[in-house]
Amino acid sequence: MVPINRRKFLGQASAALGATLLLKACASPSDPSPSADSSADSPAADSAAAPSSSSELFTIRFTLDWAIQGVHAPLGVAIAKGYFADEGLDVQFERGQGSADSITKVAAGAFDMGFGDINSLMEFNITNPDTSVKAIAIYYNQSPMCIMSLAETGITEPAMLEGKILGIPAGSATRRMLPLFAQTAGFDLNQVELPAIESRLQQTLLLTKEIDAIAPFTISALPNLNAEGYPPEKLNIFRYADYGLDFYGNAVLARQDFLEAHPEQMSAFLRALTKGLQDTLADPDDAVAIMAQFDELYDLSLERERLQIAIDTLFLSPEVEANGFGAVEPERFAKTIGQVVEAFELPTTPKPEDVFDDRFLPELGDRQLM
Repeated sequence: MVPINRRKFLGQASAALGATLLLKACASPSDPSPSADSSADSPAADSAAAPSSSSELFTIRFTLDWAIQGVHAPLGVAIAKGYFADEGLDVQFERGQGSADSITKVAAGAFDMGFGDINSLMEFNITNPDTSVKAIAIYYNQSPMCIMSLAETGITEPAMLEGKILGIPAGSATRRMLPLFAQTAGFDLNQVELPAIESRLQQTLLLTKEIDAIAPFTISALPNLNAEGYPPEKLNIFRYADYGLDFYGNAVLARQDFLEAHPEQMSAFLRALTKGLQDTLADPDDAVAIMAQFDELYDLSLERERLQIAIDTLFLSPEVEANGFGAVEPERFAKTIGQVVEAFELPTTPKPEDVFDDRFLPELGDRQLM
C-alpha cells in the first residue's frame, strides 16, 4: 500500500469515523504494505502464523480511544507477533470515538476492555456509581492536553491568551480542565473568548486564522499541522503538564466485574501489551509498518511522526524509567485526583484504589522500558 496524500488522508479519516474495523489477534492481518517486512523470514510473519484456532483462546473485546493510529502500535505489534495468542488470548479490537465513548462502552458491556483517559474515568465512576470501570495500567505517563497557537500570532505565554479567541470543543478534556489551567498558568479566563468548535475543525480554523489558538491533544494536532507546513518550531505550545497539571493520560481500562472474574487473563493481557510496547520502542519503524496492515487509510509517515511524539512525551519519562510501564506514583496520583475533583466539580473524592488497580501489572523487571 502506498501512503496516501496527507490532505486526502485527513478528509478520508473524517469521513470514515463511523467505520468499524474488527481485528483478531489470532488471525493474520491484511496484505502488508510494501514497506512492511512480510517475508517468510520475518519474525512478525512467523509469530502471526503461530497459535492454534481461536476457539481455544479466551476472547477479549477491546475498544481503542480513537481511529487506528501510530500510538496504538504496541497493541498491533502484540497481535501481529502472536504475543496475545501466546498468552491464550484472542484480542479483538475496534476503533473508538473518544475516551468518554470508550469508557461508556466498556461500562455498558459492549467491550470488555479499552483505552481511555483516566481523569475522565474518575468522573464517570462517581456519576455512575452502579457501574465501575478500573484502570489497570497507565498507557500515557503524561497527558497530551495543551494550548497551541501559530508562532506568528505572538502568543508566547498563556497570559497573552487574554483578549484572544481560543477555539475549543465543548465537553472535551482540555475544555473541562481549562479553568484549572488558567488558574495555574496565571491568566483570567473571563478575558478569553471561547467559541465551541468541532474537534475535527480545530486545525483548519487555526490555519485560516479564524481563531487565535486551539486546545487539542499534542499527538492529534502536531502531525497534521506539520503536514500543512507548520512544524513545532512554527508553533507556540503550552502543555498542561508544564503548568502544574501533571496528569496521567490514557490508561488500559476494564470493567470491575470482568477483571475480578478473569484475573489471570488481565495479567496475561498486560504481559503481552508490555512486550508489544517494548518492541515498538526498540523499532518504531517496524511497529508503524505493522499497524499499516490493519487500516487502508493509514498514512505511514504521518503515523510514524505521531508515534515518535508519543514516545518522546507520553510513553517515556523519568518516572517510567524508575517504575516501569503502567504504574502510578502515589503522591502524583493523589494530587491528580484532587485536581480532577476540583476541575470537574465532583461531589466526592475517589480513593486511588477505586480508580487504579495495579494487581495485574507484570513484575518490574519485565516491564522496564528504558
